[in-house]
Amino acid sequence: MNPKYRKIFEPIKIGNMTVKNRIEISPAAPRLASSDSLVSPELIEWTRELAKGGAGIVTVGISQVTPPNPAFTGYTVNMSHDRVVPGLSVLADTIHRYGAKASIELAGFAFGHNMPEGMSPIDVMSQEQIDTWIKLFTDGAERALKAGMDMIMLHGGHGILISNFFSPLFNHRTDKYGGSLQNRARFACELLDSICTRVGNRLAIEFRLSASELVTGGIELDETIEFIKIIEDKIDLVHVSAGLLLDDAIAPFVTQPAYIKRGYNVHFAAEVKKAGLKIPVATVGSIDMDLASDIIERGDADICAMIRTAIADPYAVDKARTGREDEIRPCIRCVLCLNRTHGNEGIRAACSVNPKAGRELELKHEPLPAKVKKKVVVIGGGPAGMEAARTAADRGHEVILFEKSEKLGGTLNLAVSPDFKADLKEYLKWAIRMTSRHPNITLRLATEATPERILAEKPDSLVIAVGAQASIPPIPGLDGKNAVWVGDVESGKARTGNTIVIAGGGLTGCETALDLARKGKKVTVIEMVTEKQMIQVSPNPMNALLQLLRKEGVEVLPETKLIRAGENHAYVQSSGGEQEIPFDTLIISLGVKPRLQEVAKFNNLVNDVRIIGDCSVNRGTLYTATTDGFNAALDI
Repeated sequence: MNPKYRKIFEPIKIGNMTVKNRIEISPAAPRLASSDSLVSPELIEWTRELAKGGAGIVTVGISQVTPPNPAFTGYTVNMSHDRVVPGLSVLADTIHRYGAKASIELAGFAFGHNMPEGMSPIDVMSQEQIDTWIKLFTDGAERALKAGMDMIMLHGGHGILISNFFSPLFNHRTDKYGGSLQNRARFACELLDSICTRVGNRLAIEFRLSASELVTGGIELDETIEFIKIIEDKIDLVHVSAGLLLDDAIAPFVTQPAYIKRGYNVHFAAEVKKAGLKIPVATVGSIDMDLASDIIERGDADICAMIRTAIADPYAVDKARTGREDEIRPCIRCVLCLNRTHGNEGIRAACSVNPKAGRELELKHEPLPAKVKKKVVVIGGGPAGMEAARTAADRGHEVILFEKSEKLGGTLNLAVSPDFKADLKEYLKWAIRMTSRHPNITLRLATEATPERILAEKPDSLVIAVGAQASIPPIPGLDGKNAVWVGDVESGKARTGNTIVIAGGGLTGCETALDLARKGKKVTVIEMVTEKQMIQVSPNPMNALLQLLRKEGVEVLPETKLIRAGENHAYVQSSGGEQEIPFDTLIISLGVKPRLQEVAKFNNLVNDVRIIGDCSVNRGTLYTATTDGFNAALDI
């Protein structure tokens, strides 16, 4: 047992069950259930990895209690029919095999009502409809019990059905379900009473809520504490979150990207704990193992729930327990997992740093040891090259990695410079550490690959990961003395003046704008596409980033095209016509392009050549880099 995390691994009593430690895998929607919303082999293997990793509770989410609506609920488990029980039983058994308790999140969304303006679905529900909702949740709870689940989590937060009754933002009723705090708590009380009547104490109940909805007129902490006191005799664990998922401006504060502090909700849980409740309190929100240890040690919460930490490294809990915390692959909080799964398309979960995430069934036995040991040369020590090198080395191959600079990391070394990129910096440190100490990898740092050097190694396989270079379009003036590439600004190679125009409003341009604005610079960002299109690239982080930019006084000009640049003016075209914007420095952040000429030098040196990462795609990301590297190494 690692003494650093001693408190985390103390057992805890929840209802009638004893949980082996204080870590809960919080619910997610990996979109791995079947198309008809039943448990699938893919979902079982996803869950198996989470359970094997050592958490005390594994919670399946988000599981609706209403009949499936393919346009909205596809590929998530649906609890509205007895057909779900056999598959859910297998899922529960899978979780139990690894000593964890099995839980499932039950949720409902109040859609499909014809509402007068200014009213919510809650306002127009009849008593019969309310009774139907209570029965739907109760039936779902009974099915969970029949399947052998140990606990249910009732989703009473984030602006969905159960929370709507309690929230003054949504509940404008004037009958027994509206008005006073006691009345607004009535639906939850009737629901909990119904479930308890049906399942007794054979199923623990966790109640998830938003301590604050983070909007004017919504739920606030003081009322939440009083609400918990009303229901605490009917539940076994309260799970404290915050915010509204259905509000795009607030969503980043529910699932926090890298720009927002870790442990965002902990202070809410700590205040709930101070209220002297008789039940344990769970907290959630960008928690890793070190932060969890601090939270439990301070007594701010009894349980720490996490999901992205476990997606990035399913074995994070066990690695912490056994003294291998330096091996935990960090989550960078890019929110790729959420961006993919929280639309209506049903796209499976994936992870920028864990290429196996969402592919657990496909890769159940991978990476397998290589049948024939080969000599593999990798050109380029960026994230794609390092992933390929580690995976090939894990399979037993002898790997030689060429990197022309003095350190590994590639363009990640540029991206981690702002203070708010601490998560990415931790991943970079991890990737370098795990690559550098692998016994099957030999590093050739500060050594530029040439065809002659590669041939001298006599490789069986060659992996080309030479990255990308700046894309500078033929716009007049971009070669001016005050125009610089964004990568040179990130690296510190280029200095900037006090008045800055950034051409390009993607993540890189906007992150650079935020960093410079916080250093006291006056920044304007110009972008050709609409703000909606800017956000679509990466909804959660961009929503947060644009809010932060406005807070820092950055002017963001969507639908604005740079047509030329002078020595100290950018000339732009928008719907309002042509205008000029003064600058001391013009930063060019208009993307990158593959280094195809560099690829061509090596492409035909040996029979087995793999081209991966940014040199193989026009719009590379960390996800495409690590996935390319992993896939290439599996096939060698």
